[in-house]
Amino acid sequence: MNKGHRGMMFIIFLILGIVISLQFRGVVLSESDEGANLAELQSELSATRAENAMLIEQLTQLEAEMELMTQNIGNQMNDQKVNELLKQRDYEYFRAGLTPVMGRGIVITLQDAPAVGELDPNEYLIHDNNITEILDELKANGAQAISINGERLITTTKPVCAGPTIIVNDSRYPAPYVIKAIGDPDVLYDAIQSMAEVAFMRLTDIRIDIVKQDEIVVDRYHPFRSFDKVFKGLEVVNK
Repeated sequence: MNKGHRGMMFIIFLILGIVISLQFRGVVLSESDEGANLAELQSELSATRAENAMLIEQLTQLEAEMELMTQNIGNQMNDQKVNELLKQRDYEYFRAGLTPVMGRGIVITLQDAPAVGELDPNEYLIHDNNITEILDELKANGAQAISINGERLITTTKPVCAGPTIIVNDSRYPAPYVIKAIGDPDVLYDAIQSMAEVAFMRLTDIRIDIVKQDEIVVDRYHPFRSFDKVFKGLEVVNK
């Protein structure tokens, strides 16, 4: 190889080395920028969650103060019309699910099947329609207050499937699903035990435990919620 060819090859390899170096540097900088952006987003999320928790705590305190002031108005004025209005308000709050309720009833715990068999894999999972049918049966048999994983059911509540989780009142929950229903324990127990839907789910090894209890507490509906409930049950996917 003459000097001309060697010089040309040297220049070609030099250019090639520069190009590879620039590409490598670009990849490193890109990964570094992504890492910095991710750290920044995580920091912002943590700050937002902390602010959300603080605001919910403040709201809870204000609601308690407002309730105390309302009760004091009724006690101090001793006005029959005012007291009747307060009783009507309490009743409407109860109907709307805005007050906690305690009483006798049943607790239903549902868990996905531990293994998949010969049927469609979806048959071994609990879906929103399964829960909806159970809720409808509870309501039809006189349940006065119902909750799913602590979420109070109101007129607009409709469980919705979201992958392996279910969204209730805009909050996400994975299995197991715990349904509390206040009402006549014997009537509610027999109604759920005799459901064809429940029998079929048990055939696919979906676990359904029904327990009567003399004292069940169903919390009130909370229109404002923590971010943690929104993100709960999300799967982490690596690119």
